[in-house]
Amino acid sequence: MKTQNNSMDKWMRMHIDSNARQELDDLTRQSWERSISYNLDYTNALPKEISSQEFKRIQIERQRLCVCANNVLEPLEQRYINNGYGLILFDQSGCLLRLYGKERFQTWAADNHIKIATRWSEKTIGTNPFSLGIQHEIAASLIGEKNFSRFLINGAYFFAPIRLENGDLYGGIALAIPKDSSSDNMLAWTITLARAIELQLFWFGAASLFGNMSDNCGMLSVDRFNGQVHILIMSDEVIKIFGLPSRDYYYEKLDNIIPNTPTNKSFWNIINTDSKIADKNIHLNVNGKSVDINVSAAPIRQTKFHMHATLLYITSIKRINKLISQYSSNIARYGFENIIGQSEAMQTIIRRCKTAALTDSNILLLGESGVGKDVIAQAIHNNSDRSKKPFIAINCASFSKDLIACELFGYENGAFTGAKKEGALGKFELADNGTLFLDEIGDMPLDLQAVLLRVLEEKSFRKVGGNVVVDVNVRIIAATNKNLIKKIANGLFREDLFYRLGIIRIYIPPLRSRENDIMILAKHFITQICARLGKPVVNLSNSAAAFFKNYPWPGNVRELRNMLEGIISTSDDLEISEQELRRYLGDFAAEAESSDHSAQISHFLQNIESQDECIYDERRDIVRALKICHNNRTKAADYLGMPLRTFYRRLKKYGLLML
Repeated sequence: MKTQNNSMDKWMRMHIDSNARQELDDLTRQSWERSISYNLDYTNALPKEISSQEFKRIQIERQRLCVCANNVLEPLEQRYINNGYGLILFDQSGCLLRLYGKERFQTWAADNHIKIATRWSEKTIGTNPFSLGIQHEIAASLIGEKNFSRFLINGAYFFAPIRLENGDLYGGIALAIPKDSSSDNMLAWTITLARAIELQLFWFGAASLFGNMSDNCGMLSVDRFNGQVHILIMSDEVIKIFGLPSRDYYYEKLDNIIPNTPTNKSFWNIINTDSKIADKNIHLNVNGKSVDINVSAAPIRQTKFHMHATLLYITSIKRINKLISQYSSNIARYGFENIIGQSEAMQTIIRRCKTAALTDSNILLLGESGVGKDVIAQAIHNNSDRSKKPFIAINCASFSKDLIACELFGYENGAFTGAKKEGALGKFELADNGTLFLDEIGDMPLDLQAVLLRVLEEKSFRKVGGNVVVDVNVRIIAATNKNLIKKIANGLFREDLFYRLGIIRIYIPPLRSRENDIMILAKHFITQICARLGKPVVNLSNSAAAFFKNYPWPGNVRELRNMLEGIISTSDDLEISEQELRRYLGDFAAEAESSDHSAQISHFLQNIESQDECIYDERRDIVRALKICHNNRTKAADYLGMPLRTFYRRLKKYGLLML
């Protein structure tokens, strides 16, 4: 009793005598001076009570702090805290969120007006452990009479602030005990508890940060406790995917966000069955909105904190499509409805391709450059069972011998100088369950052909610089304008790869053999180009139309489209004349006219093209080269990459010297 009276006397002297306050440390004394200036009724002053509605709002906003503090403090409350000790949890505004302690402490706290849903501030109760510590962002202790208001002088309080991972203050924890039970190690113990709570907050913050590293994909973690599912982590990206207001959903009931309804059954089956899944497409109804997502999930057990959780990685379908687009050199944009052509030859090709699309066999597309092999490949993919899976295209002629293997199969970290640290996916892996279009397959290096053959046979591969076998399910469509039979004969293309790729072989005829399609294509391209350029639709003169039908079109459909675009882009005339076509073509048109044998060459070519729609022979290549080069034998030999002497021997062999 005498000690209590002495404490009361000191407290009273500090209120009436500034000299008595000199015993206080500088920060505490300054706080006392401010408190005196507020003219507080220090004898009767108590923390301001908060309305139940306001307190409920604060609890929701500080749900994360409360749960993280519970993870640390509840085990202490149950096992280790002395019956007379207690812990006080504050938010950053001084709101007392919770008291931890056994019955004796709870009674002592109630007798001394310490209770939840009250706000401790310097302007309301003067100098107190919370206001002193939070204002200066320090650990602080106030024992007995050093507290400004009377209701606190019977206790000893040791306060430590709690910070978020970015350093912002989030609240604080205070150890509260009767004054006569205090000891020197109490402040250090309180600081340790605050750091443990901060570690919990950091873990969730780091996990949330990881869940926000990429647009349109993020992390959702939920905890199942007492039959209820609560949100532990819902990253900002997941909030955006679900179309929810931006706020902290920590420990909110999941069914408040995603109703447990038949529409959302697939999603809740993952939550309720501890399922481990990868890349499952799910349709959700969130707040009346339809949301399509891709989900990977795994269960989590944490015995220390009695956590029974599920971690979900959620990606929007929008991002899936973006990734396919980003890593694909071509997207299957075309279907058979986009293929222009009414000739019998083209209609036959379309029918064959539609039938081939229904199978899973590899397809080899043969034909000259510019006939539209890439469009046909996309149409086959879009008409197949793989239409909703990736369509990945690669031009085998556009990469060096060293790089094409990396493009096809990807590489591991450190596979070669200049490689990305994270490695890279190859086209085969990106095309898994879809279609891989290998354009210009005839230009693939011979040593890589052996690797490709093995992949096609085993349906697996290893990345460049890697040892792990990657299994794939890919349908191959290959295309070439080269004579593969000749390449095989010359040892430049593997015969076994030819048969593996060409299970189905489709020859796409050149434009010159589809005379009825030339004007149909021309009118289609004119309409398309004029609309894109914002020009009125132009017409072809009669003489220009006749010229189109007689021109050999060595560049096929691509040449036709590019010619029209070049003329329309540089002319304001409403009619394309024959003279304009000749001006555009220059010497090529003159050479075509000057050839006395063009009709004979066309006749020879038509005969050859009718022989075998699947495999080229050398004589047909030579005749085609002569026609393209307007019977200039030197240019034709160069076009075929053949020495001139050899070219003349072939002309003699095939009876073509008279042309």
